[in-house]
Amino acid sequence: MTPISRRRLRLCAATAVAMLATLAPITAASATTTDTTAPKITATSYKQWLSPSDMKWRGAFWSATPAYTWSSSDNVGVASHEVQTWIGSGTGSRLGTSTWSSIAKYAKTYSGTRRSLHTEIGEGEQACQRVRATDAAGNRSSWSGWRCTYAPFGEETVDGAWDPTAFSFKLRNTGAANDRVSTLKVKATGVRIKVATGPSRGAARVSIGSTHLGTISAAAKKPGSKYVTFRKPSSLSGWIQVRTTSKSSKSFLVTGLWAIRSTTGLSSATVGYLATSGESEADNVPAPVTSSDKTSPRITRFGFTPVWPTKRAQNGMYRAVATWAATDNVKVTGYLYQEKYASGGTSLFANSTRYTTSTSLTERPDYLGDTTCLRVRARDAAGNVSPWSGWKCSTAPITVLGGNWASGGFPEIAGEPWVYAAVSPRTSDQTTDRYAAKALRLKVRTGPTRGKVSIYVGGVRFGTINTYARTNGSRWVVLRHDREARGRIRVVAVTKKAYVGSVYLMKDTATAVRRDIG
Repeated sequence: MTPISRRRLRLCAATAVAMLATLAPITAASATTTDTTAPKITATSYKQWLSPSDMKWRGAFWSATPAYTWSSSDNVGVASHEVQTWIGSGTGSRLGTSTWSSIAKYAKTYSGTRRSLHTEIGEGEQACQRVRATDAAGNRSSWSGWRCTYAPFGEETVDGAWDPTAFSFKLRNTGAANDRVSTLKVKATGVRIKVATGPSRGAARVSIGSTHLGTISAAAKKPGSKYVTFRKPSSLSGWIQVRTTSKSSKSFLVTGLWAIRSTTGLSSATVGYLATSGESEADNVPAPVTSSDKTSPRITRFGFTPVWPTKRAQNGMYRAVATWAATDNVKVTGYLYQEKYASGGTSLFANSTRYTTSTSLTERPDYLGDTTCLRVRARDAAGNVSPWSGWKCSTAPITVLGGNWASGGFPEIAGEPWVYAAVSPRTSDQTTDRYAAKALRLKVRTGPTRGKVSIYVGGVRFGTINTYARTNGSRWVVLRHDREARGRIRVVAVTKKAYVGSVYLMKDTATAVRRDIG
């Protein structure tokens, strides 16, 4: 057999590779230049009416995180999904927004494998979402239709009296103060109500502002429940009110209340620019300019003072000021900031992202035991942002003369009032209000006649302080616990009498704050 030369072998191999290449299927990479087929959104899903059981208590407010889900298909594969979100908030002009605005919409792009999005929705709010797909060649599907979800109002939104069970409002017309339900101001086309029915149930009128929507009779032969929906062709503004019309002792029990927002204008495809992570909720963030600048700014200074306010301003509130500075290779044009608020009896929670061009912000932890926290990031004209700064917080004290201690009478030492506790005769003191705290910062009076005192929050002992000293004076003490406790703050003497001054609550700040709704 005649041997085959190496040159001929190379030629045969090259020919075989070329033939195989003509038979190989078109890949996603090659589709970047030849693929003209657009993807399709094949299905979307969103729970329309969130039930009270879907809502969770977040320490200071009710909210839910329902899943918006979708599916898509493409001949070579989906590269990304873009989701538009519209939020109708619980109060103010955002309700039932009929056109896009910076506080009511945002868009974000996710990977092609993403099939769901959890959006946080507060009580009385509405969220609408839609999606479109893009393949590697840049072909886009049409937008899906809008799907919306509604959250019920929670008990803390309603003024007047109500049952202690969340989302349950009992109305009577027997001279008590709970003969009506009245929400915050809304802008809505109607309401959806769930009421308990039965032989002991009466009737109630429903209105938005001064507009009467209808009357519901909850009378029935057997106990049960039913949903009633009232709608108008255009939006109404005002309080949603449910007033009993029964002239007897029959009660009217509302177990769920939703505002139906106007979604006029949601067909608009205008969404502005795709927000940088952390900007999706911010108001009035200017669109980034076209630029080759890829350098992010840097926060150089950030402070919050005073951390522990001791004096009230002329308006009776405590006041704290946050200040910051940043640097950039071109110019810092603005700042995004996030806040966390906590009233005395609640845990910290996140507020939305906001935008400012200022380098300072005045906060007012104005009520006894309140905490306010802040963090900031810098932004340049091209849309580059710095990392978030660390959280800085300011906490107002529970002052002795604030009316929050059960004894009501306080001894004065050196012109300053103190909470008093002694062993014999046994006396102790506690706050009338309940608080939440993971640590306490408090002032104690020291001296030769002082003894040990234990400090509790509810049933949790935070520690025992020895207030004995050779000479009279005072000092600050910090007591910490491994978890946040809730309840009345108690001062209990262990050996001799003890005196405690202002108390600051340090709440659990370990909970991460979401950067954006998505």
